Amino acid sequence: ALAIGRAALGDATWRSEAAAARAADAGRLDRMIARAGGTSVGGTVLFRTADFPDALGLFRRLGEAGIHVRRFAEAPARLRFGLPADKDAWCRLWWILR
Repeated sequence: ALAIGRAALGDATWRSEAAAARAADAGRLDRMIARAGGTSVGGTVLFRTADFPDALGLFRRLGEAGIHVRRFAEAPARLRFGLPADKDAWCRLWWILR
């Protein structure tokens, strides 16, 4: 695994393509969050943080669907989403957020 990681990180083309793909995924997640009534408040290309009017209800629905997000005790309206891993995960997330 370390050898594969070293090879990937040593490949400038791969790094550039991977960074562009993750940035596109982050934008896609931001759009899904906005359509669900959320307000993005930050994140990175690997996760997005957003406020929702019914964050607790959404947290429960996501959990029931097997989608794990982080809640913040100090900010009850806030949830943090990691980027979905594959097409099926994107579809499950879309289904809950729609």
